[in-house]
Amino acid sequence: MIIRYEVFDEDYVPEEILFRDGQIRRIAFNLKPAEQKSRPFNMLCLGPPATGKTTVMKFILKELPPSLMGVYVNCQIHQTKQQIFSKIFESLYGYLPPSGTSFQKLYSAVLKKGVEEDRVVFVVLDDVNFLSPKLMNDIIYLILKGHEDQEGFKAAVAGISTDAKISAAFDTKVMSVLHPDEILFPVYDFDEMLEILKKRAEAGIVGGRVSQEALEFIAGKAFEYLDIRFGIHLLKMAVISADRKSRDSVSLEDAESVFEDGRSVFFRKLISALDREDLDVLKFIYGSDIKFTSEIYEALKGKMGYTKFYEIIRKLENLRLIDTAAKYEKGLKRYVVRRFRREEIFRAIEEFGR
Repeated sequence: MIIRYEVFDEDYVPEEILFRDGQIRRIAFNLKPAEQKSRPFNMLCLGPPATGKTTVMKFILKELPPSLMGVYVNCQIHQTKQQIFSKIFESLYGYLPPSGTSFQKLYSAVLKKGVEEDRVVFVVLDDVNFLSPKLMNDIIYLILKGHEDQEGFKAAVAGISTDAKISAAFDTKVMSVLHPDEILFPVYDFDEMLEILKKRAEAGIVGGRVSQEALEFIAGKAFEYLDIRFGIHLLKMAVISADRKSRDSVSLEDAESVFEDGRSVFFRKLISALDREDLDVLKFIYGSDIKFTSEIYEALKGKMGYTKFYEIIRKLENLRLIDTAAKYEKGLKRYVVRRFRREEIFRAIEEFGR
């Protein structure tokens, strides 16, 4: 059995994207004006983590027509104006800007390149919700209003966000030029996850196979955690387990044997994204029977302010550690729904919390 390890990597883009035909067609339609050298429609790709947003957009970037210059920026990594425009510069020119380049020179060089190439610059801002609202607004405005500094410059922006309500963070000035088409990416259902895992196994293994029982076990765990990336990670570990035993078939036993380690990796990733205040709120939510956000805030307001508390609630929801919903009970109230078992979260905090 030969393993193509890259097929199981988080950043792997398959040749065929399953169950996202509608989203791909919509993005392609929004970019179509660039074929006539006109500005494409701006977009927001919205949905929970691990719903194919980044994969779809990277697939689109690989297939762009000559009229477009694609740029991908990971806003979890690049979190200042200088860093983001340095990444845009690198994508357009093929090399990093010289050390010490001022922001104005950097910005001018980006605009100049778009005009010289006579192409539309298409900037994908992945995890744009990781930027502060002010920085997010500044970046998008600078990109979309570049034609005011450099005549002939044309650009479009696609933001990728796990925060479905991110448009509320755009100020009036930005919304006047952004007007995004919001494209929703729902969570995959069990059958979809099973098919994705099956295709990934077929692409990642040469001269071997994964049993149906193993695939169904892994798909079940991925669906339980609503995270296809977790399933792909488990699949990779199960394949390696079988390979170590010099077998060319991945069994249910292989899948079951790697689950606990895979679960630890999954929770480590979630918990490591939280700071001390985040962990305080998470522990209270999972350790208390209080469910309404207003009552949770009352219990914690001695530790943090109102704005900070609701920022943390939104962060925990974006990471899919909790869900929130609303119900009418002597007025409309927002309440928290725990997504995992209490003991799982406290164990993860004990193991991985800072």
